[in-house]
Amino acid sequence: MNHYGQLVHDHNRRHRPRAYSQIPDPDRFFGEAGEQVQAEVTARRDEILGAQRPCEDLEAYRLRSYQALIIAEELTLADHHLLQPEPDETDPEDWEDDPILERHYRQLAEINETINTAW
Repeated sequence: MNHYGQLVHDHNRRHRPRAYSQIPDPDRFFGEAGEQVQAEVTARRDEILGAQRPCEDLEAYRLRSYQALIIAEELTLADHHLLQPEPDETDPEDWEDDPILERHYRQLAEINETINTAW
C-alpha cells in the first residue's frame, strides 16, 4: 500500500467508520485506492506542468514539476470521494453547504490562477 492508500485508510477508519466497517478486505481496497489516487495526482500534475519550455533549464523545470505535484496532490485529495467526511444522516444539509470547504476551493482557484498567469 502506497502513502496515498495509507492516508485514505487512516481517514476512513477515523472519519468514515460506517463506510469503513462495510469494506470486506481493507488492505486490498485501500491498496487499490492508493494506486488510483497516485494515478490521478500524476495525471493532474502532468496537466498543470505541461511541456518543458524552450528557454527553461532543467532546474527550473524540476522546480515547476515539484510545484505542480504539490498543487495536483492538494486538488486531488480535496476532491477525492474517499477523503470526504461521512455524511451525518440526521441532517444532510448540514454537510452539503460547508463554508470552510467553499473557502478552501476559492483559495485553490486563486493559487491556480496565480500560477497559470505567472508562467
